[in-house]
Amino acid sequence: MCAHTDNETQEQQAQKLVDALVRHSYTISTAESCTAGLIAAGIADVAGASRVLRGGVVSYCDEVKEQILGVESSSLTQYSAVSEVVALEMATRAQQLFATDVAISATGYAGPGGGTELDPVGSVYLGLAMCNHTRVKRYCFSGSRAEVRRAAVQAAFELICEVLS
Repeated sequence: MCAHTDNETQEQQAQKLVDALVRHSYTISTAESCTAGLIAAGIADVAGASRVLRGGVVSYCDEVKEQILGVESSSLTQYSAVSEVVALEMATRAQQLFATDVAISATGYAGPGGGTELDPVGSVYLGLAMCNHTRVKRYCFSGSRAEVRRAAVQAAFELICEVLS
């Protein structure tokens, strides 16, 4: 079971996630912007993560999103790096790049600066590609930069678990 409970730590949730991936014989990769590798690090903190975690890309700038992940420059121009479209492209490109069953992406405005009227500081898009299934979810977190980033990691673990269940 991969379900999250309110009093559960991020480490416990990561353990459940790794266990679920192992049970399904799935591998995972990440493409991270605002979380800058925290999702991959959270998974890697679990003993046995090497059975499921193949790799990740920290694509903090648009050039890396475009040149390493292969995100379309037109998507970055038309929709911005913090968008549903780019989150989805990041996840699907990571899935292809690392040849994994599951890929998760995170792009957003952790603050304190940045943000737009449509996507203020605290807005995070998580993209998920799993086998032939894709999904993007938008979140609005509050708190400090560190709190927004931690919340995004927790939400990523929960989103993956939700789809695995």
